[in-house]
Amino acid sequence: MRKKKGVAVLGIVLLIVIVIVGIAGFLLAKKYMPSREMADLQQYYEIEQEDEIPVILNQEIAETKGIQREGNVYFPLEMVKELFNDRFYYDYKEDILIYTLPTEMHCVAPGDTGYTLYDNFPDDNKAYEKDYGIPIVLKENDTVYIEAYNFLMDYMYDIGNVQITGEPQRIVIQTIDWLQNAEYATVTKKTALRKLGGVKSPVLRTLEEKESVVVKEVYDNWVEVVTQDGFVGYVQNKRINMMEGKTWEWAEAKEEPQFTNLVRDKKINLAWHQSTSLQANAKITEVLAGTSGINVISPTWFALSDNNGNFTSLGEKWYVDTLHGMGIEVWGLISNFEHDMDTAEVLCYTSKRQYLIRNLIEQSKALGLDGINLDFEQISVDYGEDYIQFVRELSVACRLNGLVLSVDNYVPTGYTAHYNRKEQGIFADYVIIMGYDEHYSGSETAGSVASIGFVKEGIEMTLEEVAPEKVINAIPFYTRIWKEVPTGDGGIELSCEAAGMERVEKLLSELNVNAGWNEECAQFYAEYELEGATYKIWLENEISIEEKMKLIQENNLAGVAEWKLGFQKNSVWDVINRYLQ
Repeated sequence: MRKKKGVAVLGIVLLIVIVIVGIAGFLLAKKYMPSREMADLQQYYEIEQEDEIPVILNQEIAETKGIQREGNVYFPLEMVKELFNDRFYYDYKEDILIYTLPTEMHCVAPGDTGYTLYDNFPDDNKAYEKDYGIPIVLKENDTVYIEAYNFLMDYMYDIGNVQITGEPQRIVIQTIDWLQNAEYATVTKKTALRKLGGVKSPVLRTLEEKESVVVKEVYDNWVEVVTQDGFVGYVQNKRINMMEGKTWEWAEAKEEPQFTNLVRDKKINLAWHQSTSLQANAKITEVLAGTSGINVISPTWFALSDNNGNFTSLGEKWYVDTLHGMGIEVWGLISNFEHDMDTAEVLCYTSKRQYLIRNLIEQSKALGLDGINLDFEQISVDYGEDYIQFVRELSVACRLNGLVLSVDNYVPTGYTAHYNRKEQGIFADYVIIMGYDEHYSGSETAGSVASIGFVKEGIEMTLEEVAPEKVINAIPFYTRIWKEVPTGDGGIELSCEAAGMERVEKLLSELNVNAGWNEECAQFYAEYELEGATYKIWLENEISIEEKMKLIQENNLAGVAEWKLGFQKNSVWDVINRYLQ
């Protein structure tokens, strides 16, 4: 009896052990067994609305979604500008989408099925230059959408593949540059593509044996890959065979528009002539006496005068003819700060921009001008896009009429990025750096108008966006005489006045004050006390100008500009000309 009882107990113990081992084995197997759970693709693509369509650009799933309307796919305008082509411009005042090409503007209003050229718009009986047969632009709740699969792709010059595929539907776009530089691999056997690296991560879909993928990132045990149908997921290293060369096919690139420019085959030496009256025009030959090497004069003739795009003009044809007889081109300057008007009110309306441009071109042709110098200053970021669109549209008109377009710019800073020098460098013929007013009337401290470091930084930063053969660096023929007066509370009352080279040298001579060379600024510096005030001057002369000209030569820029005629000593011209050879 005892023996039988012991055997029974042993059997129970063995059974318990077997059960425990079985459970442990099951749990262990469950822990390491690959999951077959399928991922929720609505969640994977973060689809929240029924009409949303995910966008996969190369190897990234875009945060912003497209929308579907009546079987057509549309992208929000801001998404188009951020991911695809930032040249699209929308006039929210007059509801026009515009894309600017070298010699024409393609314009579309909400609901239009094709685009017109600007001269045909607005027109109730539109004759479309190209009709797509579907609405191109939608405007819903102040959001502008552009049709993506047909219209948008006509303005994409680096697209190799585009397809609407899958369930849920998604649009997959791949650029030629990415396709050409991608690292390809093939799947060695049928396997799961997972949302994350790990056998327990949900399955996005099954990769077929010999299916080709693009490798995004390689980790210890997993590889992040991209599929042709728009998945970005993970597959085990052992299931991937790296390949050499391309394995995906793609279309040839569309031909990009060619922006021709009226760049001269000589270095530019442009001098601004501040002309505020007809009497000032009459003195042009007197002002030019003693100068040499100038091949462009830019008179300050035109100034915006109201919010409708009208401008005042001091232009006279005899002036242009006189300079042409001296072998000098004339680029008429138009400014936005001479009269009490709101620049935004002009630039934000396509009709007003075009009105201004048409009249400016007509005036330029009537005067026989060779070019236009655009000097719009204090442009707010609020209408920076409208400003750059004006530059584009003005460039089209200038190009069609054989006029050089030059655009004046501040030395680049973070708060002037909206001037979009890169786009200027494509559309305009010359981008001019106003390499002065480092310290200006209103500055909190006295300082140089154009120290060598300030000028150098301006050139280098501009060249990051604009080709050197299109960059002109402007130099000052003036300085500022700074006056510091102590106040009763221990502070300083600061004021200044601009003065030309000869006046400053005469002043220092009369006061018997010597100026010493300041290596850091590459200028002569003078300081003196007079009637309880301290005066500080950073001088410009032929020696400081030479240091600036060295930078222009070293960077092989298109030339130099000078503000302004009449402030210089004529000895500077030999220096300037020597560095423009």
